[in-house]
Amino acid sequence: MSLDSAVTALLSRLETITNRLESVERQLASGGGSSGGSSASNSNSGGSGDDSVSVREYEDLISQFIQPYVDISRKLGAADVAEQAELVLQAVNAQRDMLKVAAASKKPSDSVFQSLIQPTSDLMARIVALRDKGRTSKHFNHLSTVSEGIGALGWVCVSPTPGPHVADMRGGSEFYSNRILKEFKGNSQIHVDWVNGFNGYLKELQVFIKKHHTTGLTWNPRGGDASSVSVSSSSSSSSDSFIPPPPGPPPPPLTEEEMNRGVAPSKGPDISGVLASLNKGEAVTLGLKKVTNDMKTKNRTDKSSVVPANIAKDSKATSAGGKKDTPSKPPKFALEGNKWTVEWQVNNKNVVISDTEAKQTVYIYKCKGTTVQIKGKVNAITIDDCSKTAVVFENCIASVEVVNSNSVEIQVIGRVPSFAIDKTSGCQLYLSKDSLDSEIVTSKSSEMNVLIPGATADQDLVEMAIPEQYKTFVRNGKLITETVAHV
Repeated sequence: MSLDSAVTALLSRLETITNRLESVERQLASGGGSSGGSSASNSNSGGSGDDSVSVREYEDLISQFIQPYVDISRKLGAADVAEQAELVLQAVNAQRDMLKVAAASKKPSDSVFQSLIQPTSDLMARIVALRDKGRTSKHFNHLSTVSEGIGALGWVCVSPTPGPHVADMRGGSEFYSNRILKEFKGNSQIHVDWVNGFNGYLKELQVFIKKHHTTGLTWNPRGGDASSVSVSSSSSSSSDSFIPPPPGPPPPPLTEEEMNRGVAPSKGPDISGVLASLNKGEAVTLGLKKVTNDMKTKNRTDKSSVVPANIAKDSKATSAGGKKDTPSKPPKFALEGNKWTVEWQVNNKNVVISDTEAKQTVYIYKCKGTTVQIKGKVNAITIDDCSKTAVVFENCIASVEVVNSNSVEIQVIGRVPSFAIDKTSGCQLYLSKDSLDSEIVTSKSSEMNVLIPGATADQDLVEMAIPEQYKTFVRNGKLITETVAHV
């Protein structure tokens, strides 16, 4: 970290320690004990949520990592990054408040638990929405780093092993933070400190969970009712008490006229007539009509196997999962500054990008059944959330990145240093002779193949699969990972 960031973090921790010492001093002055944690081994047991060892260590994580990350975000000069950081601060504070409730309460019902996690959940959704809204931002990698990693706060809903959930979220976050480090390491230390702050929190959060909540969020078996616990919060979204609403008003009293007519309060259907009928024995069926043969469904002549037009139309409009097809946005193809934007193109085989420059990038988003041809040399190409899309390009200076896509084909005619494939199913890479030294980095992806030219021009392309399955073992105190070869 830079000197300013280190001083800010140190001052924040000193302030936290001072507040705790003042709290202990007030307890001693009022005659109260300082044994809020009790002698139980569980870090959440005893006293109120504020006295829990688990809560105090979580507050340390906030002051040591999140607060410096927020301070640096304000200094970057990017309004969207600063706004997202403020939401992150509110989200971790909301989770801290929930940990206070857990430290002072027994495990609640599912409905109460949902009300406890709702403030954190709402803030997480706003953090992700901010990233989706800022796809054209020059700090898109910063926004994506946080939106991919903020899902780690969902560990409170995971059992029996919430730790690996945080590790998965951190992996998705580092996919984008590594881009930031690659771009700014050695050039701008403030961006490196920004990454260290947020990633440091995710790393230590997993350690914290392993120590205090190994098999899931730990509650206090000797605590009170979670629905009646109220905690203070610096976050506006979690400042309300978790107290159930009062019961509704009683029904209006009967009028004098209803009382004279003998109207009784409504307590459900009157079954006295049913009981009287059942007392008749076999005579209860004497009043029923007999079903003749022509009334039976199998003998009816008015049946039809043709589905009505309106029902057939609704059936086609509804997908197999029961959801109607969501309308797409209007297609977009434009040069915005130094970025070529190709979005929402459907079954368009004639998207051609020409007059390119080396400083320009290409961003292909939400395309389906589309072919994009890129002429000349560009700086970088990104394919995001596309399906059945093909991209053919000549030369790329930095890298080609594919993320959240399905069934894509990429062909390079000239050179490209590297490919990065993340969360993609079905990817075909066609390499030229000049690009055989390209580096291919994959994560959380499947069905990936690389096709290279044959030894001579007359020979067919050679297709090879990128490994998806690995085996790991311990050797000399270190983890060794190898690909699994299927003969």
